[in-house]
Amino acid sequence: MLIRNMMLNDYEAVDKLMQQLHNLHVEGRPDLYVALEHPYSETEFKEKVESDDYISILAEEDDMVIGICFVKMKKRSMMVNMPTAYMDDLCVAKAMLRKGVATKLYREAEKRAKELGAKRMDLMVWGFNEEAIAFYKSLGMKEQRYIFEKEL
Repeated sequence: MLIRNMMLNDYEAVDKLMQQLHNLHVEGRPDLYVALEHPYSETEFKEKVESDDYISILAEEDDMVIGICFVKMKKRSMMVNMPTAYMDDLCVAKAMLRKGVATKLYREAEKRAKELGAKRMDLMVWGFNEEAIAFYKSLGMKEQRYIFEKEL
C-alpha cells in the first residue's frame, strides 16, 4: 500500500469515495443531509489539493485508490492561538475496511500535521457512526465536547 499526495487527476477516484462517505451521512442523518452527485466539485477538489492549508493524501494499492484523507491546517483553534489540524474527511473503500488503511492514512496525516506545526488534531463524528467513534478512540483520540439536539 502506498500513501501519497493527491493529484488533480485523482478527482474521479476521490469523488467515488467521497460519495460513499456522504451516503453514509445521508443514511445516518436524512434529516440533515441530502443526496449529492458530487460532494466536492472539481473546483473544490482542486482548491484543496493545491492549497498549502490542506493535507490531501490517499492510499493506493495496485493503482487503485482505496482510501482518502483531507486535513485542514488552521493557525488557531477557536479560542487560543494554537496551530491545529482539522480532519475533514477520512474514508476507505468498503472492500478494504479493517485492513489497516484508515490507520495508515490517519497516522500519515498526524505526522504531516505535526511537521507543519499542529499541536492538536480535531475532527467531528456523528453519534450514529459508532464504528468511527471506536476507531478514533483506538488511535488515542478522546471526546472534546458534546453537542445536544432535540426535535421540536
